[in-house]
Amino acid sequence: MDVPFISSGAMNRVHYSLVRKVEAASSAQAADQILLNEIEVIRTTLAQPHLSVKACKESLILLLYCTMAISSTSLSDLSFAFRHAINLAEQGRSVLDKRIGYTFCVELMPPNHELQLMLVNTLRKDLESASVGYMCLAMDVLMQMPHEDVAPAVHTRLKSLLHDKNEFVRRRAYMAYYVLFNKDPDHAQHLEEVLTHANHSPAPDIISCGLIVASKLQSESMARLLNSCLRHALSGNSDSVQTILRAFRNGKVILDPISIPLILDVIKHSSDPPGQVLIDAFSLLSTVPSGVIRQSQAKLSFSPAASIRHLLTSGDPNEQYIFISCLSCLDPSAWAGNTPGSVAVFDEWEVQQIIKLLDSRDGLIRKMTLKILYSVDPGIITAYYAQLVQQIQPGFSVALKGEHILHLFDIVEVQCQGDPEQYAKHLKDLLMTVEGKERALSVLENCVERVLNYVRKLDVASRVSLVTALAIYVIEVEAHIGPTLIVIICALVCEHCGKISASPSEIIRGMVTKLNSLTPSVQDACLLLMLRLLAECNTVPEEVYKAVQELSRSAGSHIRRRCEQFLILSLQRHIVADIVSRASSTSLPDFVVALTNYQSNIASKLSPHNTPPLATDSSGRSPSGSGNKLRYDAYAAPQPVPSLRRLHSPRLEKRSLSSPRNTASGENGTVTYLNELACMATPGELTLAVAEHSFDNIQTSQVSHRSDRAGMNDKESVMDLITLDASAATDDVDRSPEPTFEEVWNSMEKSNVRGWCEVSMDAVVRLLQSLQFHMRVIAVDQPPFEGELKVLVLGLPSGKYAALRLRDGDGDSCLWRFRCDDLETRTTIKRLLENI
Repeated sequence: MDVPFISSGAMNRVHYSLVRKVEAASSAQAADQILLNEIEVIRTTLAQPHLSVKACKESLILLLYCTMAISSTSLSDLSFAFRHAINLAEQGRSVLDKRIGYTFCVELMPPNHELQLMLVNTLRKDLESASVGYMCLAMDVLMQMPHEDVAPAVHTRLKSLLHDKNEFVRRRAYMAYYVLFNKDPDHAQHLEEVLTHANHSPAPDIISCGLIVASKLQSESMARLLNSCLRHALSGNSDSVQTILRAFRNGKVILDPISIPLILDVIKHSSDPPGQVLIDAFSLLSTVPSGVIRQSQAKLSFSPAASIRHLLTSGDPNEQYIFISCLSCLDPSAWAGNTPGSVAVFDEWEVQQIIKLLDSRDGLIRKMTLKILYSVDPGIITAYYAQLVQQIQPGFSVALKGEHILHLFDIVEVQCQGDPEQYAKHLKDLLMTVEGKERALSVLENCVERVLNYVRKLDVASRVSLVTALAIYVIEVEAHIGPTLIVIICALVCEHCGKISASPSEIIRGMVTKLNSLTPSVQDACLLLMLRLLAECNTVPEEVYKAVQELSRSAGSHIRRRCEQFLILSLQRHIVADIVSRASSTSLPDFVVALTNYQSNIASKLSPHNTPPLATDSSGRSPSGSGNKLRYDAYAAPQPVPSLRRLHSPRLEKRSLSSPRNTASGENGTVTYLNELACMATPGELTLAVAEHSFDNIQTSQVSHRSDRAGMNDKESVMDLITLDASAATDDVDRSPEPTFEEVWNSMEKSNVRGWCEVSMDAVVRLLQSLQFHMRVIAVDQPPFEGELKVLVLGLPSGKYAALRLRDGDGDSCLWRFRCDDLETRTTIKRLLENI
């Protein structure tokens, strides 16, 4: 717990200290032992004579914490504390003191415990007290422990509290009475009579109390009660109609068919002026079968749709919304006349007015109108769609064209009805129709955002199906895809990599065939997707290399650098996998951020500013009087490397992957691609070539091999490496012995965190390796801390260390303890372990 006492929320210093000890425990068993020891201390404290209320309350709170925090050990007998909890509930002066005592008993006391009778007597005394707080607290407790002994003892008092003048007392009395006696038909009927009588009262608070209870009680008697309340409210012109309707809707109470004429009566009297009561009444009708509504309409010669027809001619958007909301609650057969035996309610000009709402400025009104007309006749929407497409002119601005297409998207979403493959087809056809085959087209950003938001609202299976259908369009070489659709595909495919059934290699092949017809900004998105797909494919087709090289020769500087990135990383796809693992999400923007951060981190390590400058005179030579002495270290003759022009040839790729000369094994068995590193000519290329190790590791590897190269022949020894004394000093530091794991662990006692992982110890180590830390792993059977896997993280930027201890748990799980004085590293690794 890395928070001070004042901010911790702890009750006192003892509570704070206990929590810190538990969190710093080395294992779950050690934490449980701390808690058990504390329970024994509390047992001793409660055994003292003349214990104060304050000490009793604090002891019970600590005991509650111990029982909740203990994990793997069974609790001992806690009966020693029950008497104190009941005394606190009875003798406590404040409601808070009493609540602590009651809470302890409710949480820990068994239902058949011998002290339950004392608890019932205490509850009965509080119910009969004159304090509103005591009475409400007692009824709250009654609702949490409804056993058979308490009901007879409090029945009489609860029955009288059903008529109490205080609203808070009466509301809890309704609920407590129902919880205790709902299985007894006589008591349930009595409660129904009480609530019905209460709702006959003109007092609004009494009505609300009864309806709040009635709306939460799922029973036929409560449904009859609400129907009775509605009839009474209408006959007496009460203002509680809206409260009753909301109780029906919020409580999901089944509407009695006898009450449907009452709902229609509410609609008739509340349609002018319209308001929330009208919408609530129509919402209730949406739960009733359409046949029942038609029978009621015929019997009463009244149509609810006809009662709101005057709102059609209103220019107020609020009244238009009320009209379309109410109409959407009715089945089309109740007003459209589209089924045999049904009668059309609206005239032809009124239907035209409804169709005009498709062009409303309010997007919600447009969408609701689309759904209503599509349910009446899909042909209306199809004709409207064709009309909108014809209205798109070549001279439209990007903003105007985008707004127009958003209206078309509304139609597509209604037509597809959740079919992802149908949506993908409509989307492709729409954008192909709108964008044509022009090259220099701008991306319609609002359309991209709309599609991405729509896809993310679907379930996982539908999302994968839709993205797969779009990816197949890319694979089709002859298919033309406009810039807006290609950006949508790039974003969705990147986000669902590894889930779609389309081959990543084929997607790259299809994507590269469309690069030449796109603008540079869209080419960048395509190349980024191709980079992302490298982590998912085993091979890259040869024609992809050729196409990217051709694009690089004719493109600008930014696209050329992106092409070089692809060509280099295609030979080192493990780097792409590492970049993907570092991204905060699977989205394309987060992948770009991870790629940029990775490149920036490597570039900062290789920056020439990190090397001490060499003083020179005017002739460019180092002055003889310089304080930096030169020294010459022999080094092996350089091996021939391929030309930069042939860096990305297939022959180089095979050699880089198979030839043992291209690898150099470090201390931990890791592999560095030295020949690939030597082929880099520019800082940008050099940055991308470094896979998982900094130059420090490469220099260390070179130093370790200098003794083997001492016996080289004279011809090879002519070539020497000129270095500075500063480098020698660095070498001396590198040769210094590393501290032992136990020394590092004991030096960071104040930076301890712990937790559980639902994965094995091996999986944790592999996950830490993905962070590119230099680590030393000590086996379980090796000291120190035998029985635990030890991981020592070295070479942190701050010069500090990190130490991790892992112990096997049950199944594929493990307990971890971690120490690190570097705050940034500690936070990073802690979040990583907690999120596994």
